[in-house]
Amino acid sequence: MFDTENTNALRFGVITDIHFSTATEPAAATDTVADLRTWLKCCSKKHVDFLLQLGDLIKGSSEFHQEELRQVVSILKNFSGIIHHVIGNHCLALPKKEFPGTLGLPVPYYSFKEKGFRFIVLDGMDVSIHNIPATQEDRQALEFFLAQPEKHDYCGAVGLLQKAWLKQELGISERAGEKVIVVCHFPLLPETTDTRHGLLWNHQEIVELIVSCKSVKACLSGHYHYGGYALKDDIHFIVLPAFVNRHEHPRFACGTVELQSDRIVIYNQNDNVVYDLPFLP
Repeated sequence: MFDTENTNALRFGVITDIHFSTATEPAAATDTVADLRTWLKCCSKKHVDFLLQLGDLIKGSSEFHQEELRQVVSILKNFSGIIHHVIGNHCLALPKKEFPGTLGLPVPYYSFKEKGFRFIVLDGMDVSIHNIPATQEDRQALEFFLAQPEKHDYCGAVGLLQKAWLKQELGISERAGEKVIVVCHFPLLPETTDTRHGLLWNHQEIVELIVSCKSVKACLSGHYHYGGYALKDDIHFIVLPAFVNRHEHPRFACGTVELQSDRIVIYNQNDNVVYDLPFLP
């Protein structure tokens, strides 16, 4: 059960791949809204420090994407605390400049600190068909990845400027003695996804940076709707199942995370432990 006695622990609500849709049957839409409201109430009762939404907030249908975003944001406003958002591929049915602004994101990738932990939030759609390449290297990378059908044009990569920023953030965390949680909508390891869903295009390059930093303890992702887990170089790579498929995998639809000094514990919507993973030296 959720450890309410451990006041030093960092606690946050977590959800991914809501795929909020206004075009579904009324009964299904009502069910989605009810389940989201229940999760928000649970998080408030547990006095979590914030919420983390891991991407694909909306379905991104061509006709209803703006209404999808309007409605789901109005639901999330029932939570009175901070919500940290991650950009997913479905989110960019709206223009990339418009979507972050609606969610209050000044930039698509960023970091924040809570109780000795640094969260590094990546933008996996930085280099993608939805974004104008920022550099010549990004332009060449986009052409290269799009020429490989197995990479999927609905995925993306971390660009040159973001890679430099990531390296800087990892260096800052090491010097400060912080524990780091890396967050990305896309899975970062092939063994935590399948070929249909795919993963971050330049995952190998990004993982090399991440594992070179001893401060990183875990990586949290979504996108692969059925979830996955792998341990690499003492770092936990956790892909959480999609909320939109919650009836197919009731073991986890949404939940809460507790970060203690020596471990990460993830609870599902019924407050049952899904992962209890010690941080490795």
